[in-house]
This record gives sequence, structure tokens and C-alpha cells, in this order.
Amino acid sequence: MDVSQWSPNIEELNLVVELLQDSIIPDNEIQKKVQGHLLAMYKDPKFPNYLLYILQNSQLYEDYIRSLSAIILKNNILTSFETFSETVLTSLQEECFKLLLDSSCEVRSSVTTLMGILFTKIDLTKSSDLLPKLCNLLECGNVQVAETALIALFKICEEYCAKHGYKDPSITLLIDKFIALILCENTRIRAGCLKFVNHLLEENVYFDSKTLVINMLCILPDGDVQVQISLCRAFVSLVELQCVDIFPHISPVIEFIVDKVNSANVEIALQACEFWLALVKVDICKEVLGPYLHLILPILLKNMQYTAEELITLKNYIGIDEDLEDLPEDMQPFHGFNEEQNDAANEPYTGWTLRKCSAASLDALAGVFGDSLLQGILPLIAEALNSSDFIVRESGILALGAIAEGCCHDLHPHLPELFQYLFQSLDSEYSLIRVITCWTMSRYIVWLMKDEELIRNYFVPMRTILLNHFLDGNKRVQRACLSAFCVFQEEAKLRLIPHIYVILHAFSECFGKFKFASYLLLYDAIGVLARTVGIYLCQPDYINLLLPPLMQKLEHAKDYKDYQFMGLMDCLSNIAVAIESGFIPYAKTVFDRCMWIINDSLSGVDDALNCELPDWEPACVAHETLLGLALALKSHFPSIIANSNLISKLYFSLQKHSPQVRQPALALYGELVKHCFHLLEPTISDYLPIIINNLDIRYEPVCNNAAWVIGKLALVMGDKIAPYADSIMGPFLKIMVDVNGRKTVYQTVALALCTIGLISTDSVLPYLPMILRPCCLAMRNVADCEEKYIGFRGLCELIVRNPQSVIDNLVYFCDAVASFENVKLDVKEAVSNILVSYRFHFNAEFAIRYEQFPSVLKARLNKLYGF
Repeated sequence: MDVSQWSPNIEELNLVVELLQDSIIPDNEIQKKVQGHLLAMYKDPKFPNYLLYILQNSQLYEDYIRSLSAIILKNNILTSFETFSETVLTSLQEECFKLLLDSSCEVRSSVTTLMGILFTKIDLTKSSDLLPKLCNLLECGNVQVAETALIALFKICEEYCAKHGYKDPSITLLIDKFIALILCENTRIRAGCLKFVNHLLEENVYFDSKTLVINMLCILPDGDVQVQISLCRAFVSLVELQCVDIFPHISPVIEFIVDKVNSANVEIALQACEFWLALVKVDICKEVLGPYLHLILPILLKNMQYTAEELITLKNYIGIDEDLEDLPEDMQPFHGFNEEQNDAANEPYTGWTLRKCSAASLDALAGVFGDSLLQGILPLIAEALNSSDFIVRESGILALGAIAEGCCHDLHPHLPELFQYLFQSLDSEYSLIRVITCWTMSRYIVWLMKDEELIRNYFVPMRTILLNHFLDGNKRVQRACLSAFCVFQEEAKLRLIPHIYVILHAFSECFGKFKFASYLLLYDAIGVLARTVGIYLCQPDYINLLLPPLMQKLEHAKDYKDYQFMGLMDCLSNIAVAIESGFIPYAKTVFDRCMWIINDSLSGVDDALNCELPDWEPACVAHETLLGLALALKSHFPSIIANSNLISKLYFSLQKHSPQVRQPALALYGELVKHCFHLLEPTISDYLPIIINNLDIRYEPVCNNAAWVIGKLALVMGDKIAPYADSIMGPFLKIMVDVNGRKTVYQTVALALCTIGLISTDSVLPYLPMILRPCCLAMRNVADCEEKYIGFRGLCELIVRNPQSVIDNLVYFCDAVASFENVKLDVKEAVSNILVSYRFHFNAEFAIRYEQFPSVLKARLNKLYGF
């Protein structure tokens, strides 16, 4: 039946119209009913006819109803395309073309979306006139029609190519058409084509970039904002892709970018500024950009000043605010408790700004030009630092931090003066200056710690001024100062030991005075101290100063999904690992809280292993904290877990879909294997298959931990691991096929494989020809440790049982055993026996192969094994 001659059933038509009207009512119950009706109607072959009828009739129905019918029709195509007859599809295509001329902008927009989905389902090679017809509309003389056709083409391309790729000849011709239309007189067509070209560049689609560059150069004078933004973005992408066609024209491109970076339009300037970050990664950057530095640097410094709009955004964060509760946006979660705070501006969620991009660009340029940049930038920075305008001064301090890494060699003579200036700035009346000073100081701390004279003169003053500003009246300063102090501690390392008490006293004064967000940084700073000084923190005075306020915070914490609580748990874990048995008085309280989290997180999923944890992060933190306790307490840990349900809960944790939970859960299980295997032994047959299932190289940290656990189990189980050997060898062999000796996961798998070879030699022996070379490649990169000795004992045992397997891989074996720094006697004897045996039994062949060894390898073999 021809759809154009089709007549609707009035009652059914009214039901469809009523459904469309209900679909925009903001009521959950009504929406559920609408969705239910729609799912049923999608299966009715007549339903598209009704929607198309409504869409066509502008005199009968309001624009919003018609627009909705197009959207529902699009969804109908997505869910039930197979129910559409050829007649309906043909009519639908014809009507879509007509509706591109509709007077309603709302309807036209919905129809272009409909066309994007419709033509994804249709083979373009069977509708050869479709794209040419749309292209003809681009040059029809009617601006509105041309723009609508262009939008339709974009949507068709995006949808079709997402499904079929960009190699369809019709699409290739269309891309060429878009590139040609960059020169179109219609500004909006021009801007639209550039926007689509940027999409192609982001997708890394191959096309005629030479013509694109030439056409873009022709429209550089275009004053349209969207055209300028798209040009900047395209130039950035072409440089990032290192497209050879842009570099012959790089000078006019750079001149264009310099002009746009200086634009009063912040969006244009920001997009243009991205260009420097792309160009610094290209080998010719220094050569092509050098002549323009005198133009670029002043603009960068100017753009590093806060804008009036940014200052308005920051108005609630300036001045004395230590007694005010944090705003909701201050309490957003961090993306990691030990995350380095690299945000130079330390701004509250302002996103990527021209100020930040300019600072990052100056940092990157300093990395390329090094000290040669100083001649141009230092006078500009000096002028800013001496300005009477504190906003300008603040930008100068930011710039000083930005050049720290790239230019510090020639800045070195100025460091005493620089530190003095920064110390004074940290006492500025303006909180914005104090914030940025903390960040800039953090950038120079690394250089302070490299110079003994600077350490003598500035280590204690820097420590003191940073500790004093933990309690700054401005909360942003508190956090910036704590962040800088984290860097100070990491770089100072064991130089902190004489200062531990002073540092802990400063930390202790923060408790009870900080608001939410500052505590997150405080916990981070305490954790860094613990990781840095380790066991030196285990002094009664230090523990009594540090742990009571932390335990009090733990006691009063109500919500384990609170990010402050999770930061606290991470902090306690770091302290436990540092002070080891010194944490025993606090261990049970922390353990119980971790079990509370795990029990609550896993409630309801014990019998539903396919159910994902509702929120993996608290459970992840709880497992990591328990791992910290196990690492700290060692032989004391079994007494804490003996009467708990930890082991039974691990049964489920090890099977969760979230690798963030499985990774620490496996590590924790491995520590239990080391310290209390007797508690695990009764259920090992249930757990080992689960551990083997975690040998999935797609999740490297999880796979690594699972392999490590299997190695530990082999040592404690002895021959009892033999029944599981075949199940283990399958995934192990699959992993070792693509071995990369420098990746930790391959090293761990190799060590575990060879450990099983020692414990259950017959289980591994048939696979020796396959595993010998990859195991040698992996284990040669492992530093001397107990696991390496055990692994090589296992490898030697396998080789003794099958000596023929080694002759073709002799150089790999010798290279691996030469990697020891100090080889233990039993391994030394085993290796020496193997080498002597090979020289005796494979005399001529061995001599030929040995003669080809590098001289360095021969020298190592002689030193370690007298061979």
C-alpha cells in the first residue's frame, strides 16, 4: 500500500497523539506508562505511518507534537527497523527531504536527527542519489535550506560512519565536498564544514589534508567567531597528528595563532593557546617558534592573569574564611587520595581556562627552549612581580613556577633571592598570592634539595613557613600549603627525621580547626610523612601525638562513603605500614571498621555473584586498609582476624567485577597465605579456582596479584598444588606468549611459573620448551630477592630434567642468570653445574654459541660462576 494514500484510523490516531502529549509530562509514573506503550507500539507495522502522518500535517498539529513524532520515529527505527516495509521506508525518505523545507526550526532539527539514524540503516550504495540530492541543497541559494541540509549531512555522516567507517566511496566524496565548502560564501556553511572537519581530525580519518590546509589558509581573515575557533582547533589537531601538509605553511599559521591568542574573545584565545601545547611535541618546534617568542611570551603572561569573571567565581574563596563551612563544590571527591595536586591555580572547579592553558604553555615552552627562554621571560616576570596590582603580581608568581623545571639551570644563581621573595609573598595580605606562592614554592623544592648550601640556608625556613600556614585564615591557602608540604616531604626524604616532632605538632594543631576539604589534604600530608620516614615514625612520643586525634576522627565518622572518611582510612593504612608493631593498640578498631564497610558493601550479594558492588570505592579502601594492617602486623595479624568473617567475605571480594576491589583483595589474601595459611587451608579448594580466574592480562594489576598469590600458595602447599597445575598452566602460558620482560606482571607470572616448577616439577616439565625463553626474558629484569632465587631454583630443576630444551635458548638462560648482583650459594652451584654439563655434553655446539655471546655477558658469567 502506498503510504501517501494511507488513511489513519481516527481512534488509533488520537491514541498516538495523546501518547506524544503525555511523553513530555514530568511525572515518573506517567513516563513509565508512556515507555510501556511505546515498546508495544514499536512492534506494530502501522505505527510509523501514524507518526509520519502527524509529522507531515503542519495544519493539524503543533510544531512540538510534530517534532516529537520525528524523535519517536527515530527511536522506532532504532528498536524495530525490521518491521518497516520497503514502501514505508521509501515514503519516509521522500518525506524527510520535503520536511527539510518545513517552516518550523524545531521540526527541521528533529528531522535531521531522524535522517541521521534512518540512513545509517540503509545501504548508501543502494541509495546513490541520497547524498548528491542533499549536496545540491547546499548550493540552492536558500540559506535556511542549505544550513538544514548541511546539518542533515553531518548527522548522516556521524551516524553512518560510526557504524560502517569512513571508507565508503560516497562518504569520501562527501568529505571532499565539505573541504571544498570551507570556501563557501555562506559563513554558517563555512563554519559548519570546519566543525565537521574537526570531527574527522579527532577521529583520525584520512582525507586530502593538503587541500584542507590551503583552503583554511584562504579564510584566515574570516572574522566570524565560530570560524576562528574551528580554524584554531583544526590547526591544533593537524599539528598533533604531525600532518606533513601543514609544516610548509607553519609561519602564517603561527602568525594567525599569535593574533588569536591575543583575542579579546576568551574562547578563541583559549583554543588558539592549545596550539603551543601541540607544537612543543614536534621536533621542529624550537626552529619555527624561536622567531616568534618575543611576541608570544608577553601574551602568555598577560593571559595568566585572573579575568574579572574568574575573580567573581572566586569571591567566596578570598579573605578569611576558616570558620565558614565548606561549600558543596568544595566537598567534591578527589580522584585519588594520593593524587598530586598539579592545578597551578588551585581553583575550585573552574575547569580548563585560558589562565591555566597559558601557564601550561609557558611550562612546555620552557621545557623546549630551556634557559634560552630566560632572556625574554625574566624581564616580563620581574615587571609583574614588582607591579602595584596584586593580580599582576600573582600572575608573575605563577609564571615563575611555570618556568621552574625548564629554566632552573640558569635560574640557580637567583634561587636565594627567589626563595626570599616567595617567603615574603607567603605573608601577603592577599590570599590569591599566598595560594599561588605555595604552588610555585613546590616547583622549586626539588632544586632546593639538590644543593647543600641551599639546604643549609633555606630548608628550615621553608619548613617553618609552610608549617605556619597550615592554619592560614584562608582555606584555599591551607590546602595549597599542605599540598606544597607533601612535595617538600617527598623531596626531603630522610632529612625529615630530625624534624618529625615539629611536623607532627603542626599536624596535630590542624585537628578540630579544619573544615571538610582541608582534612583531605591533611590526611594526604600525614600519609606522605609516614611513607617517607617509615619506621622512624615509630616512637612513643610521635605515636601519642599523631594517632589519638586520627582515631577520634575515625570514631566520630558516620558515613563510610564520605570521601573524608576514606582519606582517613588511607592515612591510617600508611601509618600502620610505617610503624608496624607500633600500630597494634589501634589495629582492632581499624580492622572492625574495615569489616563493617565490607560486610555492609557485600550485604545482599553473597548469593548473587553476578551482582556488582553498589559502590566499589569504599570496599576498595577497606581492603587496602586491611592489606596495610597485614603488611604492618605480620605475625600479629592472625590473632586479629581469627574470630572474624574476613576469609568468607574474601570469597566474594575476589569474584567482584570491579578490578579496583579484586586487586587489593588478592594482595590481602596473599598476605594471609604468608602469615596464617592454616586458617585458609580448609577452604583452599574453593578459593584457588577463583584466584586462577583472575589471571586475566586485560586487568594487569589484578593479574599480577593473582600470579603472586599462586606463587605463595605453591610454597606453602607443596605437592598439594599439583591437582591445580593444569588449570594454572593454561592462563600462565597464554600470558607468557606475549611476554614483555620489563612489565611487572610478566615477571610475576614467570616467577610463579618457575616456583611451581620447583614444587611440582612434573606438572611444568612438559611446557619447558615453551616457557624457558619468556621466563628468562622476564626474570632477568627482577632485582635480587627471595622470589627470584626461588624462581631460578625451579628453572634449574626443570632444566636438569630436560637439558635438551635449553640449547636453542642458551644465550637467554645465561643472560638471565647473569642478572644477579649477589647470587646465593645453592643457585650458584645449580647454574654452574648446568653450564659445565652443557660444555661437556654439547662441546662443539656449545663452543660456537658461547663464542657469539657479548663480551659483557661472558665477563658476568665468569665473575658470578667462574665460567
